[in-house]
Amino acid sequence: MNAAISAVLPPVSAVEAMLDAAYETHRRFRHGAFGESCPTCHVPAGELCLARRSVHSARRQAYRARLARTELVPLLAAAAR
Repeated sequence: MNAAISAVLPPVSAVEAMLDAAYETHRRFRHGAFGESCPTCHVPAGELCLARRSVHSARRQAYRARLARTELVPLLAAAAR
């Protein structure tokens, strides 16, 4: 069974490269928590946290708080007023 699983999964180096590419894409386009500055390691928005392959929980919470304050469709909501 273990040999069958290892035959299907990509090598560890490929998985690491995929993770690096995903984090770099999120950072570059400021998706999700990367659109907020990190209160833990004090990096600006659009930069990776100092902990490799990790987003600090305070940064995620700041993103979720901003998301909760944002209206679903701000332009349409402003036009309806």
